[in-house]
Amino acid sequence: MMAKHLTENQKIVKDDISRYKTNKLSSGLALLGLVFNCLYFLLLYSMNNDYFYTLEIGLSILITLMSLLVIFLSSEGIKAYNKVYSIVLVAMAAIQIVRIFITPVMAVTGVSWFTEIEYPDALTGHYFGAELTPAATCTILIIYLVASAACLVGSAVTGYIFAMRREAFIKKLESGEINIDAVLKEEEANTGIEQENTVTEEVK
Repeated sequence: MMAKHLTENQKIVKDDISRYKTNKLSSGLALLGLVFNCLYFLLLYSMNNDYFYTLEIGLSILITLMSLLVIFLSSEGIKAYNKVYSIVLVAMAAIQIVRIFITPVMAVTGVSWFTEIEYPDALTGHYFGAELTPAATCTILIIYLVASAACLVGSAVTGYIFAMRREAFIKKLESGEINIDAVLKEEEANTGIEQENTVTEEVK
């Protein structure tokens, strides 16, 4: 079924409603990105190997905790149509992509930045009872990071678009370019006419 074509007045009413509703779509995407981030570190830190007792992993944990906090705060900010958080979310998405080349890729090779010791099979472990090879673990970790980054970018883009649209609408209201009371009355009258025509057609 095709979406109903909105009239200009209906678009104005829709924009007016955004003044009283939160941006749940963008916030939900940010939280989904947070979930993928959680899945990433739950799998990564479930590995039991000497590789995960190095300074590199300590820094990884700090980055993870920071990203969890920033993404959650950004989800709240984007929910309130604050476009500044769109920039923050894009930055967090970039960090997620960079992380692919820090821990999963380096860990699967058993190489660490902070020691010359090699850790073969660093990513060997179990996941939901299944034994994973280092390559399989690395692939899953990369998928989680990419999915998290994609959700964060989606949240940033939709959040920015909705925020700009809402901001432009409010400016038109304040300048008097749009009279919402007149629009509502006109839309109410049009709705009444449509209902009357529908009843007439049903009687015929």
